[in-house]
Amino acid sequence: MRSEGLARSGVVSLFGSAFAALAALVLTAIVGNALGADGTGLFFQAMGIFTILTQVLRLGTNSAIVRFLAEQRAFGRAGAEWRIVAYALIPVAVVSALASLAMWFFADALGSWLASPADAAALSDLLRAMAPFVIAGAVIGVLQIAARMLRGVTTFTLLQSVLLPASRLLTVAVAVTMVGAAAWGAFEAWLWPLPVWLVLTLAIVAGPLLRDFRRRRESIAATRPSALTFWKFTAPRSVSSGLETALEWSDVLIVAALASPAAAGVYAVLTRAVRAGGVVDKAMRVAVSPTISALLATQQRDEATRLHTRVVRAMLLLNWPFYLLLISMGSAVLAIFGEEFRSGWGPMALMAAAVMFQTACGMLQSILLQGGKSTWQMYNKSLALALSIGGNVLLVPLWGLWGAAVTWVGVVLVDNLIAAFQVHRGMGVQLEPLRLVPSMALPVAVFGGGGFAFTLWLGTGILALLLAVPVLCAVYGLVLWLLRERLQIVPLWRKVPVLGARA
Repeated sequence: MRSEGLARSGVVSLFGSAFAALAALVLTAIVGNALGADGTGLFFQAMGIFTILTQVLRLGTNSAIVRFLAEQRAFGRAGAEWRIVAYALIPVAVVSALASLAMWFFADALGSWLASPADAAALSDLLRAMAPFVIAGAVIGVLQIAARMLRGVTTFTLLQSVLLPASRLLTVAVAVTMVGAAAWGAFEAWLWPLPVWLVLTLAIVAGPLLRDFRRRRESIAATRPSALTFWKFTAPRSVSSGLETALEWSDVLIVAALASPAAAGVYAVLTRAVRAGGVVDKAMRVAVSPTISALLATQQRDEATRLHTRVVRAMLLLNWPFYLLLISMGSAVLAIFGEEFRSGWGPMALMAAAVMFQTACGMLQSILLQGGKSTWQMYNKSLALALSIGGNVLLVPLWGLWGAAVTWVGVVLVDNLIAAFQVHRGMGVQLEPLRLVPSMALPVAVFGGGGFAFTLWLGTGILALLLAVPVLCAVYGLVLWLLRERLQIVPLWRKVPVLGARA
């Protein structure tokens, strides 16, 4: 494939990720304003349970589908692609069907375990509502990855990052604003687009799979992977994928169980707002990870270090302004979701500061994976999940949202410090924090200092935010232009897309 095509795919992927993040924030704002903190907590509690369950039930097959289909394409083989998709699809469908039945029958017990006595009945109803959709949620993930490999990145991005989030946003907006649905109805509205896009995705991948099936006699047994080979590769990734999803959502569930749905609603909004800044990180990983992998494979540690430092510098310049706005003008940001959520400004500022530290650490997780240290990462995520669960169980009853925020900070620090030691000492990719200082100072001065200045001048209303954002962005853009050579912005702008294209 030509470099231009690969670069275009990277742009499409970035656009899709940005659209999905924006849709998630708008959805959160609609739910927060319509349902209040209590309803928002119940809605996101159900969403967290559904997301963890369906991600785990995909059994880590995504990476295996990509790897084995890419291998078949690389060697020009035909007639085995349908087998690879079947290796993934059939077990996922069977296991998720069993999980769906179990959820239906044990909804009351699960509701009593995951919620306070006053809210157990409502959560049980939500669990029963989601049970029929569990199979669709798990299977569509497998089919979307198959679509990515069989139909291209653009098709995959449209299905996963544009059409599904947009349709969910539309159905939930109609449910809460026009129908007046409560949390139960809003969550059902969030679920209903799934079977529609499942059928469409199945239709999209059916053509290539049928054509490959007709060529099955061309497949040589010695060159096609067996089911055992497929699942031996998949098993470790299944564990890591489940750990990552549980780490993302377990804190919301614990806050709901130990505090209240209102506290869980506020905390869910905080986490969604903070995680929205991850779009740039994801785009950088997509663009640079293959090149990092090649450099590590060829023992070019010094070049990997230089590339990583340049990428982290770009991540700081692009990411830190967002997090600094959350810190300096957090009350105004939270007012978008409803007045009840303003109380979360302090915990959100603490969490945003922790993610700023994570951004400064760079692509540690990608380096571990691309350097063949997936087992190290699995152990790291296991420890992080244990700290998250233990910290929240201990601190949420004592400090409420502050306890959850302190736990978040602890998990981020431990996870990144361990990964930094492994990358620096164990893999020979040097971390160069002193070379990052200029890229840190600029956003702190403009968006940190400027954001606090606008807050002191105009207060914590939404109007202050609406005035501050364009002014600060204009100032920041002008300063970046004036310092483009000193900050090495031009080489970054030219090099990162090229690296991504070559990969």
